[in-house]
Amino acid sequence: MKDIKVYETMWIDLGVFADPEKTEKATPRRRKKAREEGNVSQSQDLNMAISLLSVSSVVYFTFAGLYHSFVKILLVMTDGFGGAATMSIPQAMHYLAFAFSAALSWLLMVMIVGLMGAALPSMLQTRFLFSLKALVPDLNKLNPIEGFKKMFSLRTVFEFIKSLLKMAVIAYIGYVSIVHAWPGLFAMSEKPLEASALALGSFMYHMIMEIGLALLAIGIFDIYYQRWEYERSLRMTKKEVKDEMKDTEGNPLIKNKQRQKMMQLARSRMMQNIQNAQVVVTNPTHVAVAIEYHEDMNAPKVVAKGAGEVAERIKKEARKYGIPILRNPPLARDLFKSVEIGEEIPSRLYRLVAELLVTVYKMKNKT
Repeated sequence: MKDIKVYETMWIDLGVFADPEKTEKATPRRRKKAREEGNVSQSQDLNMAISLLSVSSVVYFTFAGLYHSFVKILLVMTDGFGGAATMSIPQAMHYLAFAFSAALSWLLMVMIVGLMGAALPSMLQTRFLFSLKALVPDLNKLNPIEGFKKMFSLRTVFEFIKSLLKMAVIAYIGYVSIVHAWPGLFAMSEKPLEASALALGSFMYHMIMEIGLALLAIGIFDIYYQRWEYERSLRMTKKEVKDEMKDTEGNPLIKNKQRQKMMQLARSRMMQNIQNAQVVVTNPTHVAVAIEYHEDMNAPKVVAKGAGEVAERIKKEARKYGIPILRNPPLARDLFKSVEIGEEIPSRLYRLVAELLVTVYKMKNKT
């Protein structure tokens, strides 16, 4: 068992098996960082297949017109050189320039279609990502140890099997196409040059299209594998997730201390505001709520409230400033639960609070 664990550890280090500690899905920050570095999921086989299909289609549907143009130019030039009216050098140069520009335009169009056929699927897969970081040389790629690990990685094994599959598919389609078309290819020697050329072009086009469609099917399957491998490579350990949370949200201990400090400051301000209150209503021992009201206010408001030890401190501050403390358990509990500090009391409590304030005013008048 010990030997098995040693071998398993060795294979994990080489990258053949996934690290068992990396059990957590990648966080949004990890995904964003990988995307900024140009590390995204895409299938190069799909790009190659679409590019091949695009180029072969363009060549097939445009080459016939180019071929007829060249034949016409060649006939005009040969008639001109061999006929009575000999073609002048400027005329010959004109036809040669026309032929050269036509061929160049055709090649340029084929190249553009090929590039677009490869670039557009890539942009769609990467959601139009453009990252210069992917172009920066990475010295780790020159590290022989890292290179040795990649040689024995699961990705390398999959790519090797996929390459063998593509070679087998291309060889099979090529063999079957040649066997089926062999009688027609053998009979081309008896046909005119133009008919033979067009027949050969048609044969090549259909064979390449079949190969391209097979590679397209492999590319579609490869998309799902690349996404799975990408998610696997971005997995994180629980420690990495915790460390990232500390970096983004701050250390929990520090945040807790900051929260406690903010609560102390808020409580200190609350205690200072008690001196502005007209009355403190209690539960009588568990809850205390300080109420402030002046003639210029729309409605009474709660300036302090608390339970337990905080309630005792509120009553202590009220005695310090000579503020009446009245017992009204239902009202005290209702205000404590439904009204936040600094908020006006709800209209449903106007009558009860008004009666309380009237009692306070009577007490002050008697005094």
